[in-house]
Amino acid sequence: MVPGEVYLTRFADDFVVNFQYRRDAEGFEKGLRKRFGKFGLELAEEKTRLMRFGRFVRTDLEKTGEKPETFDFLGFKHVCGVDRGGKFALVRIPCVKSCRKFLAKTKDWLKRHMHWKRRDQQRQLTSMLRGFYQYFGLHHCKPKLDAIRRAVARQWSLTLRRRSQRHRMYWSYLKSRSWFELPYAVSTCHATV
Repeated sequence: MVPGEVYLTRFADDFVVNFQYRRDAEGFEKGLRKRFGKFGLELAEEKTRLMRFGRFVRTDLEKTGEKPETFDFLGFKHVCGVDRGGKFALVRIPCVKSCRKFLAKTKDWLKRHMHWKRRDQQRQLTSMLRGFYQYFGLHHCKPKLDAIRRAVARQWSLTLRRRSQRHRMYWSYLKSRSWFELPYAVSTCHATV
């Protein structure tokens, strides 16, 4: 039994445990290592760490000029931030690894489907972007989602330029075409609570 508050968030074999007091967290880590050892399992050292995180950490570290630590979980980078009213908020933004993975996937798809009709390419890219927006569509993610959209549009324009040896496709030409439109993340963003 621990005296402070404890919260467990898990998905498949990944989990995050939040403790109110450091001594509770240290005791839990020691007990977990011992328990895993009984079954011949180990904690992944690169993913396991004790860190201060939350609304009090931000104010404590502002005095020394340091920034609170961040961590990645389920494709999001979790940051101690502020909401629109200036109060503490857990800010979740897509982590770099997730963005790179998505852009690599779209680039690979464009390479393999370079000679599809432009409208068909647009439909598929729109579907891929909407899926990305639906997972990462939080209020604080909007700038990152816009950057992803621009990167996909750039990848697509480079692919279209590669497939034509006779006609140059300038950016101004592409932007004026209805088939080159990709969806924005505006309507899918919901506020962080």
